[in-house]
Amino acid sequence: MAPASCIRLPANLQAPRDKKLYDTQTRKKGPESVVDKLLSVGRIFVSISLAVFGIQHFLYANFVATLVPAWMPARLFWAYFVGAAFLAAAAGILFKKTERPAATLLGAMFLLFVLMLHIPRIVAHPSDGNEWTSGFVALAMCGSAWVLAGASRLDEREAGDPFVRLGRYFFALALVAFGIQHYVYVRIATGLGPPWFPGRPLWAYLTGSALVVAGAAIFIGKKARLAASLLGTIILLLFLFLHTPRIKVNLHNPGPWTSGLEILAMCGGAFALASTLPREPK
Repeated sequence: MAPASCIRLPANLQAPRDKKLYDTQTRKKGPESVVDKLLSVGRIFVSISLAVFGIQHFLYANFVATLVPAWMPARLFWAYFVGAAFLAAAAGILFKKTERPAATLLGAMFLLFVLMLHIPRIVAHPSDGNEWTSGFVALAMCGSAWVLAGASRLDEREAGDPFVRLGRYFFALALVAFGIQHYVYVRIATGLGPPWFPGRPLWAYLTGSALVVAGAAIFIGKKARLAASLLGTIILLLFLFLHTPRIKVNLHNPGPWTSGLEILAMCGGAFALASTLPREPK
């Protein structure tokens, strides 16, 4: 270019992710329950982002090929292959029967991006903030995908994938990293805000603090559902008021599209995560 536990259940019930129990707990208020809405919105946002990423891989295949490690043969092939994988995942996560395998494989692919593409670049250019940002965006996307995989219901004969639970923690770590970057690169973070917005340096620090607090809350599981819900809302506002105007005035520039859709995907990951976390007692 974001593990999920289910809704908290009474003690006399079985563990979450049992299909019958999941249906009873999360859908007892009908298909339009808050949990369903959050999960559906998150799934749609991630799907839209993936579809755009996939299309970009075909439109700008020659450039994408330059991002493939030099030691890999047929670099142009991999650009098209990843684009096709994004499009397949975008469709797969929208359907109940294919959501879990599509999201699981998508998360695995993003984790490979982190290990094979981003970590070597960060090691080679440790002072380049863009490399750190790109790496943690990929980690957040991995986390978001595995959050979606963990949120999908299992058939009676299916067993959950233990590593999918890492999605929550990968997503949280990325948030903390983004928050820290708002302090380390405060001048850049300040310039990201709309020019008409007052007190932009202050808001850069506040945004960084909010990301760190939200990431920590999600990681340790304290007020995690509230943190994920508020985070998703804040990120959605950033997408609408910051990135959407930039996309409108740069329709033929892939940069604003990529950064904007990354934000939308992380918003979707936050909403999906909120739908899977237990509601804490007041």
